[in-house]
Amino acid sequence: MSSTTRPHPGRSRTLRAVTGGLAALALGLTGAVATAPTATASAPDAERAKPTRTEFAFKANGYGTSASGGQVPVGSDRTALSSIACTSDAGKARRNFVEETEVPGLGTVRGVYSRLSTSRKGGVTASTSVHKVAEIVLAETPLGSLTIDGVESTTSASNDGRAFDAVAETKIAGITFTPPAGEPQTLPIPSLGQPLEIPGLAVITLGRTIEKESRENARAYAVGLVVKVIPTDTVVKVARSVSKLERGFKTGIFSGSGVPVKANVLGELVEVGRVITQVMPCLGTGGELDASDAADVDLGDQILVDGASARQRGNQTARKANGMESSFVAELNLADQLVVEAISSRVKVTRMASGKLKRSARASFGAITVGGQPQSLDQLGELEIPGVAKIQTGLRKKIKDGIRMIGVRVTLLDGTGAVIDLATSKLSIRES
Repeated sequence: MSSTTRPHPGRSRTLRAVTGGLAALALGLTGAVATAPTATASAPDAERAKPTRTEFAFKANGYGTSASGGQVPVGSDRTALSSIACTSDAGKARRNFVEETEVPGLGTVRGVYSRLSTSRKGGVTASTSVHKVAEIVLAETPLGSLTIDGVESTTSASNDGRAFDAVAETKIAGITFTPPAGEPQTLPIPSLGQPLEIPGLAVITLGRTIEKESRENARAYAVGLVVKVIPTDTVVKVARSVSKLERGFKTGIFSGSGVPVKANVLGELVEVGRVITQVMPCLGTGGELDASDAADVDLGDQILVDGASARQRGNQTARKANGMESSFVAELNLADQLVVEAISSRVKVTRMASGKLKRSARASFGAITVGGQPQSLDQLGELEIPGVAKIQTGLRKKIKDGIRMIGVRVTLLDGTGAVIDLATSKLSIRES
């Protein structure tokens, strides 16, 4: 039994007559949380054919599963993650495969496969993304097991020389409950917008699909399945695919971002204020200034960031591509012991059609007080407050085809190992 979905509205439906043994399965599921991957294997691959430069920008990415909420650790890995970053080259491919792994809060996942490609064949230029998950075992206990088979998502963004086209599809082969002593029982596959609820165990929903087309681009997005595991309060996206194709490549491919606040605690990356993280489009912004602003950001433990914002602009012609990223924080207040005001950074990159690259970066900040006492800005290449924090300013670094600037970095000296980067701006412009 299989199902193919495309976007359309629907109503909710609840399945309540499954078997008496399903309720007991929830008890077995709660014990199988946050286990490490078992037999896993990955095999990234590249297209053998020589890439061909086109007048389009390609982008594709996706993964097999991604878990969040409940008892899932922050930054939990996505299985079989694959990505083709912004490129103008047709003939690229990425593949990944995970044989078996334990997904925190979900259960066992087997046969996770990802394939991405950029192509130009028979006059059709396309960005394609395919992600498959062969089997998901939500619970496998002496009381029985619940299995989801054959979840797949496929997206394609293409142009045939006349118009753009976007296609997004999802499939699911079947859902099965197997009691400890009895024959497997096939459960109905939910329709789009009509979740399948198994009381006490899980809510299974077909993921959404998006298809957008215009005169200049096409974008396709698909999630095969969304599973909410009731005992662990975990939400898992299964088989996510994204494809994008846009016209307009002339000189360079952009890659950049403005991140006002980012914290790194004990090696676990947590991007705070993600709603104002700006990512530069592959072909720039068409010369327009894009802006994002947010109010206070509370990092906890009496660390408060006020007035975060980011700005970006990118443009390209047949002669050159140039862009700018900037980031700003009005005030950092660390438990009223350290206050830094008006932190900003800005980077600029220009790539000429000849290949010549120009890049520049600057950072600035206003007043700083320690324990209520103003500090001389001339002393702030690096400042340490014993037992509280180390402050570094204007951290500039050249990166491939571009540059990065961190306005202020605060390293806490309270034993947590926390590092807070304020006003980070980064930009690169590649030839293809």
